[in-house]
Amino acid sequence: MVTRFQLLKELSNIIPNDVLVVASIGNNSGFWGQIRQSEADLFHITMGMCTPTALGLALALPKRKVIALDADGNLLLNLGTVGTVGNQSPVNLTVIVFDNGNYLGSHKKEPGMPTATGGKMNLEGVARASGITSASTADSVEQFQKKIKAALTEQGPHFIVVKVNALDDDRPPKTRRLPDPRENKYRFASYIEKSEGVEILGGGLGNFS
Repeated sequence: MVTRFQLLKELSNIIPNDVLVVASIGNNSGFWGQIRQSEADLFHITMGMCTPTALGLALALPKRKVIALDADGNLLLNLGTVGTVGNQSPVNLTVIVFDNGNYLGSHKKEPGMPTATGGKMNLEGVARASGITSASTADSVEQFQKKIKAALTEQGPHFIVVKVNALDDDRPPKTRRLPDPRENKYRFASYIEKSEGVEILGGGLGNFS
């Protein structure tokens, strides 16, 4: 198996800076924030909401590539969203699921309680049965590189499960401050406004009669 950190480093070397990246809470946000901090990054998306948030962005901004950095425990909390991705089928969406097969193992010195994928569940199979034809599993850096490059050039949605080590022993040094979730949200929304020519935040004055 490979490590989450290895794959995130590879991802940062492949994707352009204008690709929108939505990262779930935990080490997906923690590691990605040390590797890359771009206006196009949205961090700290809470349990079960990473893929739905990325899906909404992909549907609202069909000309932009959107990548979800999700995890098995996070996605399993809101598994129905996989069916929604299959039904809506946004061609610009890629969902990456870092599957370590356990809860909280990324924060401890031993694996936590197993997730369903630590048993018989196969997320690639779930995605395929939900109508996502470009669903696959990677367990090496080379496979991951190939699948990400294909996702950037071919129509999706793409659903990539990456089997990573149960523990995140390989991790980046902490050299950057991750933005506060509220700060990050407004910075991200402002970036979308500027880069897409749309109004999201508005003037904040409200409507008065």
